Amino acid sequence: SSSSSSSQLPPAVTVLETCWVAPSREGLPPIGEEGASLPLTFFDVHWVGTQPVERLFFYRWHDADTPRLLHSVLPRLTRALSLTLHHYYPLAGRLRAVHPGSDALEIHCTDSDSVPLTLAESDGDFLRLAGDQPRGLHEIRPLVPQIPGEADGGADYPQPLMGMALQVTVFPGAGVCVGFSIHHPACDGSVSTRFVKAWAAACCSPPEEDVAWVPPDGELPVVDRTLVSDPKGLYTIFRDGMKSLAGGGEWMPRLKSDGPDVVRSTFLLRRAHIEELRRRVPSPPPGTRYSSFVLAVAHVWVCLLRAGEQGTATPGAAAGEDADAHMSFAVDLRARLRPPLPSAYLGNCLGCCFVGAPRGELVGEGGVGRAAEAIAGSVARLRGEEDVLWDAERWVGKVKEILQAGWPLSIAGSPRFGVYAVDFGWGRP
Repeated sequence: SSSSSSSQLPPAVTVLETCWVAPSREGLPPIGEEGASLPLTFFDVHWVGTQPVERLFFYRWHDADTPRLLHSVLPRLTRALSLTLHHYYPLAGRLRAVHPGSDALEIHCTDSDSVPLTLAESDGDFLRLAGDQPRGLHEIRPLVPQIPGEADGGADYPQPLMGMALQVTVFPGAGVCVGFSIHHPACDGSVSTRFVKAWAAACCSPPEEDVAWVPPDGELPVVDRTLVSDPKGLYTIFRDGMKSLAGGGEWMPRLKSDGPDVVRSTFLLRRAHIEELRRRVPSPPPGTRYSSFVLAVAHVWVCLLRAGEQGTATPGAAAGEDADAHMSFAVDLRARLRPPLPSAYLGNCLGCCFVGAPRGELVGEGGVGRAAEAIAGSVARLRGEEDVLWDAERWVGKVKEILQAGWPLSIAGSPRFGVYAVDFGWGRP
C-alpha cells in the first residue's frame, strides 16, 4: 500500500514522494483487530531514550536521474521492501507502553502496519558528501530520514512510535544515497544490517521468486522473545536506570546540525597501517591478542586524547594525568549466552565492555601500546566469563559514572557486519 506527499527539506534536498510500504502478508493469516505484541526484553529497554540508529549508503550511478528513479527504481524498491518486511515485520510495528502510564514497553503489530519510504532529489556535491574529508553535519542530515513522531517519543513513549523510516535520495548524473533510521529498542546493528542486506538482495531478485523469497543467507529472523530469560530482574534495573540517565528526555541527545562547526570525517586504516601499529606496540601479555579491532580502536582513542591535550578536549573531561580515561563498546552476546541465542534472533542482544586506563599513560610515549593492552584485557575478561551477564546490573551505573568523569569514547558498529556487501544493483557502496 502507498500514498504520496511533497515538501521541502533543508537546502538542496527536495522530497518528491513518500510511499507507505506494508509487509507482504502472502501466505500469512491475518493478525486480527487486536493486533499482536512483542514485549521488550531487558536487552531492548537498555536502549530506551537513545538516538535512532542511522546509516547512509552512497552509490556511484552515473546514469542516475529522477524520472528513472520514480518510474523504474521506486517500484522495485517498494516491492523488495514489502517482501523483506514479511520476515522482519516487527520493524514495521509501533513502540508503545503496554498500558497507559506503564513502565512495560512492547512492539505492537497490526495488519495495517507500514513504514515510510521517502524519495528525494539533491543538487548537492555527491562526491564530496560521500567522500572522506570533513563534511558539515547540517549538509548530511537532510539525507537521513526522520521517523514520524520521533520528536514526541521521549523516554516514555506516551504515544505509539514507529520503529523505522527509509529514504532514497538521487543526485542526478552522480549517484544515489540510501538512508535508514531505526529506533534502537526495536533491534541492534546486527539485525538492522541483516535487514538492509535482505532488502538489497530482494531488489536484485526476479519477480517470479516473490512468493518463495527468503533472505540471501537463507537464515530467517527468529522472532521469539521468550528465548531471553531474566532471572536477575534486569528489565526493571535497566528501565529505572535509563530513566535516571534521561531525566525524562533523551539521555543521548542528537547532535545539533544547525552550524558548520559540527563535521563528520572518515579515516581509513588499511592493512599496512594496522601492521605498522602492530610492529610499534609491545607484544601483548600472555592470554591476550591484539586484533585489528583492538589496534585500530587503541590508535583512535590515543589520538583523541592527545588532541584534547592541545585544547580541543570535550568539555567536562577529567583533568590530571592520574585520572582514568574511559571508552566503551558494545558486544554481541547471542553466541555467548547460556544457552546461546540464534544468530538471526530479531531484537537487541548487546553487552557493554568498559575500558579504563590512566590518561597520562595513554597520552605519553607508548600510549597506543598501553591502550591496546587495556582494550585487549577487557575483551579477554569478557571471553573468560562463564556468565557474561555477571555484572549487568552495574552497566547503567557504570555509564553514569564514566559520563561524570568526562565524556568517553564510544565505539558503535562492527566490521563483521559487512556493510560494504549491501548491493541494490548499483554495486558496492
